[in-house]
Amino acid sequence: MTISSCTKEYSSDDYGGYEMLSQYMLENWEKGAALRTISQSGGYSYFDLASSNWGVTLEPHDKENGGLTESVDWYVSNGGNNETMVKTISKSEMTTGEVGLPNFSVSMSLAEASALTGPYNGGDTILHRFVLNLSDGNSYSSNTVTGPLTGSYFRSPFQYPVIITCVLPAGEVEAVAGTYTITVTDSYGDGWSTGEAIVVNVDGTEYRFGSTVTSPSTVSNTGNDFADGDGYTWTFEVKESAQKMTWNYYSGFYDDEVGFSISHTSPSGKTQDVVSYGAYPNGSVDPGTMKPLSGLSICK
Repeated sequence: MTISSCTKEYSSDDYGGYEMLSQYMLENWEKGAALRTISQSGGYSYFDLASSNWGVTLEPHDKENGGLTESVDWYVSNGGNNETMVKTISKSEMTTGEVGLPNFSVSMSLAEASALTGPYNGGDTILHRFVLNLSDGNSYSSNTVTGPLTGSYFRSPFQYPVIITCVLPAGEVEAVAGTYTITVTDSYGDGWSTGEAIVVNVDGTEYRFGSTVTSPSTVSNTGNDFADGDGYTWTFEVKESAQKMTWNYYSGFYDDEVGFSISHTSPSGKTQDVVSYGAYPNGSVDPGTMKPLSGLSICK
């Protein structure tokens, strides 16, 4: 978790022709305070805990051009449950920009968020909520925000839902047990007959789905052939005892004709789409090129 401050230059164009943001605020806004979103970055991934980090830069606004801003409280929860206060950011920790408005940046990793909110699953939403406290005793948060404050200029929702996505990194990953349905197509109608194949590696054993032509010598299961027609479907089980898996695409001579989709049914019966690819799944590469599939998404 990090907190920092920054400065930003503005022009009258940012305020619809007003010379100062304070003028804009006083003449066009009646609520009294906002937390303008300057920028938002990062996100959370279930399968990439080490690199999962989210951050936002905020700019407190009040009717005295920051003169009433006292502090900002930061809360985090799992979809609104088990909301926990992270910290209070005092005005003294913020930086005053050239137009006299304070701003600050905060960030939090998924590991830090889960330590505060408890266990999480793929597809859950980590909710970051902020409360702007003024020296006149008033406080503003998501329960006081109105429609205009969430628009193009202010972007001030006071809360930020960050979905824990389930996209697996390309390459070898933790095995996800269940039944995979692999549906392939061939626009020409003659099957995947010139090398095109999906190759799955589970704990060192590889399985080929598509064409057995020019099969890599390391593939031990080559009985899943699709040599004719415009489509075919296989099911493939990854057992709960499995440790590691890799999903690859092996390029053939007519990758412009292929397409495929993969879905996953968990041991508990939950079915979800995993990935869908059209022509040239590996890009424009030489036949015989095998690369791990990217973009596979499986929420446990």
